[in-house]
Amino acid sequence: MARRRSTAQQNYSNYSNSPGNYAAPAASLSNSIKLAIAAAIFAIGIGVGVALSTLNPTARTVDAIRLDTIAPSRDFCNNYGASAMVTTVRVYTTLNPYNVFVSQVEPKAGCVVLPNNWNILLQRRAINDQEIRQCKDRMNTFGYTGELDKTPQVDCVYESKDAQEKLTGPANAPTPEPNSQG
Repeated sequence: MARRRSTAQQNYSNYSNSPGNYAAPAASLSNSIKLAIAAAIFAIGIGVGVALSTLNPTARTVDAIRLDTIAPSRDFCNNYGASAMVTTVRVYTTLNPYNVFVSQVEPKAGCVVLPNNWNILLQRRAINDQEIRQCKDRMNTFGYTGELDKTPQVDCVYESKDAQEKLTGPANAPTPEPNSQG
């Protein structure tokens, strides 16, 4: 006696054996397209957000132009030095038991004076001859916060020649080329 297959079994067998009726890849392709569109919209949204925040900076946005405008003794700084962002941090180290504590950072606008303009700081009585000798002996320059006409806080500061290299890489380093393997 021959067994009869049910209609559902016949439909399943016809569907699974026919070469052109695969619904799974079509659904997968549809999901991939939806995912790609969502990723593109997300990337465009980030790009537009960055562009808008760059074009329309808020009071809390700091860039080189804003730093130049908020520098102490702005005209002096822009003519005889470079505006700077000064961060003051205190580090406390205990030895028994050994531990390190760091205070909260206090950012301020400041200025780094070019070495050939120290005489102007001397004329304004912001520094004296002894401070110039000590700073020159260590091959440094001066930086300050606060208005020069009032009571600025002037420090002998060391210029880290390799700071930019740490951010951008060595000056003579070859630039990496895109991988052209196809």
